[in-house]
Amino acid sequence: MGVDGATGEVIEGGGLDPRVADVLRSVGIHHPSKDDVLHVALVDAVWRTLGSSYGAQLVAMRFEVAQALRLAGEDYARAKHQTERILARETVRLVGGDAKVSRALAQQMAEASDEYDTARLNELVQEKREQWLRKLLDTFAAAMDNHRTDRADDRAASRFGASGHVSEER
Repeated sequence: MGVDGATGEVIEGGGLDPRVADVLRSVGIHHPSKDDVLHVALVDAVWRTLGSSYGAQLVAMRFEVAQALRLAGEDYARAKHQTERILARETVRLVGGDAKVSRALAQQMAEASDEYDTARLNELVQEKREQWLRKLLDTFAAAMDNHRTDRADDRAASRFGASGHVSEER
């Protein structure tokens, strides 16, 4: 899988370019899917920054995850609102009905409905997606920290070598 630079479309072929696959693996994405919108965006981000540093690639991918997190947050809020509306609507309907039902019993009955169950499951799935994206952002932050440390170590080693010191090999 790759992304055509001209059209932005995911293309099939002899597999994902190893340079792109290596960058994705470095942040824990070992099997990107062309059916996953986020994976496609991450592949595109790496393609756009192939000539850049690893740090630039991480920033580009992190931007895509942040955008996905924003959308996931909106989806979660809508799902939560839908669940609460179903519960409130059903509770009011049952309390106001002919068979005088207490509010507590009406709420339990509403929570037992298939409509509420479906909405609640959707809410939980949306919540978990948002949580996963937050953890993925943490992964990108850790990868960036490691990259900065590696660069600082390389600079220190270069300065050490430039000053005439020879490192010991053990």
